[in-house]
Amino acid sequence: MKKFINLFCVCLSIIISSCGSDDDAIGNLPPMEVSNIEAEVVEGTLVKISWTEAEDVNNDELSYDVVINDRVVADKTSELSTEFDLANLLTNRSRDFQKGLSLELIISIKAYDSNGGVSEESIVKRNVFVNRNPGTFEFGNINFDFSYYNWLEVSWYQAIDEDGDILSYDVYLNDMIIKENYIIGSDDYDGLGNVSYNENYSQYVDDEIIIKVVANDRDGGVTEISKSFNFRATDVDLGILTLPHDSSVEYVFNEEEVDRRIGYSFQIEENTGYVIQSDEYLQLTLFNDQGNYITGNSQRISGESLNPGTYYLEIGEYYNNSNSSGTLTFVLKDPKESDVDLGTLGVPYEEVLNFSIPSNEPDNKIGYTFQVNEETGVSAFSQSNVNFELRDINGNFITSGYRRASIETIQSGTYYLEVLQYYNNVDSGSFTLVLKDSDATNVDLGVLSTPYSDSIDFSVSTSEPDGKVRYLFELNESTGYSFTTITGTYVNLYDSNDNYVNGGYRNIYGENLNAASYYLEIVNQDYNDVSGILDIVLSTPNESDVDLGALSIPYNQSFNFNTTGEIDRKIRYQFNIDSQASYAFEIINENYDDYIYLYDSNGNYLNGSDYNNINGVLSSGTYYVEVAGYSNYAGSGTLVLDLQ
Repeated sequence: MKKFINLFCVCLSIIISSCGSDDDAIGNLPPMEVSNIEAEVVEGTLVKISWTEAEDVNNDELSYDVVINDRVVADKTSELSTEFDLANLLTNRSRDFQKGLSLELIISIKAYDSNGGVSEESIVKRNVFVNRNPGTFEFGNINFDFSYYNWLEVSWYQAIDEDGDILSYDVYLNDMIIKENYIIGSDDYDGLGNVSYNENYSQYVDDEIIIKVVANDRDGGVTEISKSFNFRATDVDLGILTLPHDSSVEYVFNEEEVDRRIGYSFQIEENTGYVIQSDEYLQLTLFNDQGNYITGNSQRISGESLNPGTYYLEIGEYYNNSNSSGTLTFVLKDPKESDVDLGTLGVPYEEVLNFSIPSNEPDNKIGYTFQVNEETGVSAFSQSNVNFELRDINGNFITSGYRRASIETIQSGTYYLEVLQYYNNVDSGSFTLVLKDSDATNVDLGVLSTPYSDSIDFSVSTSEPDGKVRYLFELNESTGYSFTTITGTYVNLYDSNDNYVNGGYRNIYGENLNAASYYLEIVNQDYNDVSGILDIVLSTPNESDVDLGALSIPYNQSFNFNTTGEIDRKIRYQFNIDSQASYAFEIINENYDDYIYLYDSNGNYLNGSDYNNINGVLSSGTYYVEVAGYSNYAGSGTLVLDLQ
């Protein structure tokens, strides 16, 4: 009906116009109604409204007003489409409309021409399915294992979904998904999403790493966050380092240094020793160009040999200071260039040699080469905290020691003595090198008759190649023996065929030593010279035991004793009584850990104590009291016998 009225108006206008002057213009007519109005969802809640251009007989320029659900979304637009975010409508909806669903839109469009003409309003209803994307969210923490690159942890705050959808999350390492369809539950700490990845990802660290978390509402709405990491962004290429090389590089750990590490790549074209050190407390780790570990330590790494090739040094901060800096030093040189050739040394030889082992010494040691033309003993000793190692010209190990190393015999030839830093401490000092016959200080005591007792002064210098002094002697009859010193040395006894007989710390003893030739060693295992007195006793066991005979009651008597030279380390006092008596036996004035025992005439144990005294009642009979030391210790004291 409307189209018929409009057509009538047009015809009437033509008739009126034809009755006027030929020069009069045709009157303006309004545009026709808009048609083919459509609505489609572009993304989320964004909707595109489109329509077909309205017809205008005057061919005027047209514009359009668009109203959706009583809201003006376009005013005098010349386009044939417009976009509108329906979220503005949904905020005022009931909860039922806040889920993604089909929403009815009432769309009204009017066309306007440039001469004031207005079309009839076109009104249509269209249904669209709308769904809002999850809201923006943020990372909590992203943590990497920078030592082995086999663990990382990603945490994030959960996104808010305006539609109330239950969200799931996908987590990516670059394009590789490491967790899919993760839902944040009530047991997640502080309501954060948290995903750990426990696989090796070292193949990615040389390029940019992107960590991405995608929130899905499972109705097509997604929101993602990502963060990029470039662990090699601050790496430095030092290029080819020529030998010898000594340079310093300044480094800075700033807040942008995510892994708190800086890498330095360098290349060498010949074999070399190396020292790399920092003036600050850093972890230094050296790899080859295949990523294989070579060595690592705090503040300083070194080595005697680095083959030609490309290497990667990684410095890592221990304490994660936000802005720390320092100096890194690279030294490449032949570790043998500081060695000393002493030439051919005559025997005997003794000289004090000064040494210095600086921090830039690749092998942390100084080597001394020397040659001898005859068999000799060797001793090297120092008061400095160094280790010694002696090798032959072929590198075969001979002997070593801390602060002191010695060997009884080496043959003529060329040798290499190394003075090494102790636990890589930078050190300097002096040491004494001695070459001499190790038997030169031996003492021949000749034939010793029994009984024999003597005290001999001895001294064992650190210059002794074998670290010991030997006393040779011969026996023509069997005997008990005791060799004792209070000096902290070891005492060893051998027969003339070098067969071990007995040995111990400070003293040895025995009840029977056959007639033969022997030698006794006093061994110095200290870092300094030692000296003392050696007590030698050869006698028959029990020779010093005392028979007190028959004692009259009451009886009280004191006896001074010394078990130091006793073959069996004890003295027995035998007595008999012809009537019952109370006894109190006591050791006083003792200088060692002693004990006292009481036995009957058949050797049956009756009483004893290592607390110096015993008491009780004895019937008539024969008895003996034994004084000795704990664990065969020897010493002196006074025995008090009291019978009542």
